[in-house]
Amino acid sequence: MSVKTYFERTAENFDALYENRRNLSYRFNQVFRKGLFQRIEKTVKAVEGMDDFSVLDVGCGSGRNSALFVQEGARRVVGVDFSAPMLELARQYTGAKNVADQCEFIQADFLEYPFQETFDLVVALGVFDYVADPVRVLRRMSELSNKKVVASFPGVSPVRAPLRKMRYALRGCPVYFYTGTRLRQICHEAGLSNFRIDKLASSGYMLVGNKRAAQERAAASA
Repeated sequence: MSVKTYFERTAENFDALYENRRNLSYRFNQVFRKGLFQRIEKTVKAVEGMDDFSVLDVGCGSGRNSALFVQEGARRVVGVDFSAPMLELARQYTGAKNVADQCEFIQADFLEYPFQETFDLVVALGVFDYVADPVRVLRRMSELSNKKVVASFPGVSPVRAPLRKMRYALRGCPVYFYTGTRLRQICHEAGLSNFRIDKLASSGYMLVGNKRAAQERAAASA
């Protein structure tokens, strides 16, 4: 089973992880999957001060973050994902949140799709978990960004990482993990020179790359 097939089959179950329900499952996720919620909080923090901005939501899934970006001031959000069931959920969700007019969803391979525009913010949350070539994906994100690149990366842990890897392997879906050292190397190889890496609560990382600062520094030294 490929990553694409996995998310086509599990779209509704995966989306339910983020559902704010008053039940044991949601409370379990809040306690043991803090990274799911913390990475969203850190992304919202990263867009503070931005106004009337555009977003490319890579691996947008069920559209929950796409809707959030509009609520945080985005004028336009383009979500790209290769899972048709996920995108159907995204259209339903953004419609229910009354932000569908500001959101566009594209079923495609992010690396292959010929985007005709660039974006103020390019974000990928929960995507690099399943990426075999992170340098290529991050480089493409950087090329399409005018201002910021934001992404989450699962960290290596002695217990949870092997268990997760085994669980996904049984379903035929690969999963990848990162150290802080490897993540910094990936950023440099992708050509991202101005960035910070924050640690997440549940053995993960948030990358925030500032394209504008790098561009201004390059212009000043020219």
